[in-house]
Amino acid sequence: YDPVAYFSDGKPVRGSGYHAAVVDGVTYVFASSDHQEMFEANPEKYLPAYGGYCAYGLGAGKKFVADPEVWRIVEGKLYLNLNKRIQEKWEKDIPGFIKKGDANWSVMKNKKPSDL
Repeated sequence: YDPVAYFSDGKPVRGSGYHAAVVDGVTYVFASSDHQEMFEANPEKYLPAYGGYCAYGLGAGKKFVADPEVWRIVEGKLYLNLNKRIQEKWEKDIPGFIKKGDANWSVMKNKKPSDL
């Protein structure tokens, strides 16, 4: 999915292999060359929190693959969740889960989900 689209279009949009950029070994795809250029000018603005893993999971000390259709932008940062049910739990204490997720991410960033 195009990470810029969440911000510019207000919805998830599938990217295209014709427009791609690599950051820290991860390939991101974009719906247009304009989105690719916006991303390349400021990747940190568009990168999903926690490497795209579920924000609720990180707050709970786990790495769960997230659904790109289940998302929210909080204070200018893109957060993804595992599914709608998990997102509802996350939304009950977004600041608390972000605080825990931020603390856990520094320790968990380079670990495999299966190692946690």
